[in-house]
Amino acid sequence: MTFGTSLAGSFLLAMILAGSPGEWTFLYEKAGFKAYERKGHPVAYKAEGTVPLSLAEVAAVLVDTPRHREWVNRLAESRVLQGDPLTHCVIYSRYSLPWPASDRDAVVESVVEEDIPRGEVRVRFRNTLSPLAPAHTGCIRVPLSEGSFVLRDDGRGPLFVSYTIRLDPGGWLPDWIVRLFVRDAPYSTLRAFQAQVLRTRGQYDAFIATQKARWAGASRPKAPGAQVDAKAP
Repeated sequence: MTFGTSLAGSFLLAMILAGSPGEWTFLYEKAGFKAYERKGHPVAYKAEGTVPLSLAEVAAVLVDTPRHREWVNRLAESRVLQGDPLTHCVIYSRYSLPWPASDRDAVVESVVEEDIPRGEVRVRFRNTLSPLAPAHTGCIRVPLSEGSFVLRDDGRGPLFVSYTIRLDPGGWLPDWIVRLFVRDAPYSTLRAFQAQVLRTRGQYDAFIATQKARWAGASRPKAPGAQVDAKAP
């Protein structure tokens, strides 16, 4: 199931109009991942690095929305409200924050973009409204949540992964929770994401086989020094 192209176009237009990006500033490097911030209202955060994993097995974990709570920090609930996580969907998420903070929840629209000739899968998300998940007492609805996951296999080495988030959690939060929930979220998410891929190996074999078969006909970049078959005269 997919949404119409007009809805997808509106989503991408909103991402473009969200604000002019500034320069990324390096924050720290841990366990092979580099973390950055970009000034704005609110500040954006990003982490990126490489992992010795395949594009298909990483994509399998990323689009399994109900199981995100197994590896996303403080995520208590994650469910698809509408659409297909493989293409375009609306997702409800609820985060259980430690005392004295109130729990947060969010409704986001997620769009998957594939550029298989470049070996790239990109998942963009942005908060939206849905009658299937009205705001309720006990949770503060996150007023702004937008960002992306990028997976790239250029055929030259390990898989490149990147997670970017621009988040206004709404309401008051102690500084230490802001660091946990916002500033360090990209780094901790990528670390947990990598661990989840390794932990669930063998559970997504059917999905991985289907994706590899679908991508097999696409042109992929060749590694340096790769042999090219000579054409017969």
